[in-house]
Amino acid sequence: MSDVGTIDVKYRALAGRLDEAMLRLWAAVEARTLGRGGVSTVAKATGLSRTTIYSGLKDLGSPPSSAPPAAVGAASARRIRAAGGGVRN
Repeated sequence: MSDVGTIDVKYRALAGRLDEAMLRLWAAVEARTLGRGGVSTVAKATGLSRTTIYSGLKDLGSPPSSAPPAAVGAASARRIRAAGGGVRN
């Protein structure tokens, strides 16, 4: 299976289980693992923008936040976007 096919299978398995920030970090790790051309390959496989993946790479380079890790089931209780971000109803 090609890199694109392998990443596509992983992405489909994780997409519904991870929040936006964690998907961005996962995509960045995949791109970093592939090396040169990894960002484009991951973008092609997942449909995520290259800007999003580069943002994830930047996040990986910064130290983790000092906030305690949330439980896996509590991911939806954490705020992912800034206040006022997202769709308005």
